[in-house]
Amino acid sequence: MRDPNQDDAALYLRLHALKDTAVQAEARAWFFEQFGAASLDELNERYPRGSRERHLFAEFLGFYEGAGVLVSRGLLHEDVYFDAPFALELVWPKVGRIIDEMRETVDPAAWENVAWLAERYDAWRKTRWRAKLEAVPPERGPA
Repeated sequence: MRDPNQDDAALYLRLHALKDTAVQAEARAWFFEQFGAASLDELNERYPRGSRERHLFAEFLGFYEGAGVLVSRGLLHEDVYFDAPFALELVWPKVGRIIDEMRETVDPAAWENVAWLAERYDAWRKTRWRAKLEAVPPERGPA
């Protein structure tokens, strides 16, 4: 695997800026403060297609779907993405079952990059992650 480079840093900054757009900020706030569906049926009942909440749900997941495309295609180094504060470890437990049900009953491609990103993050945490102070000791400085 290649080392992260300046292109990864630039893409990370663009992705981070996208996270802070008005619609993403609204969707993220709604998701963490109000979202409460635990299944696809509950999602459809509480947030029907065409509702503002369903739109926010799609906008919010769209960020992770796009990130999944970039990471899975090697356009953004996974170490840079997974080391960043994008909260995937908080999001996946809330949406994993819903996405799995969508992929089983609606479309196998539904949010497939979100699902891939979550699975890859789990593998990355087990095989590559190290505590920052161990990975980049302050006395050594950046890589």
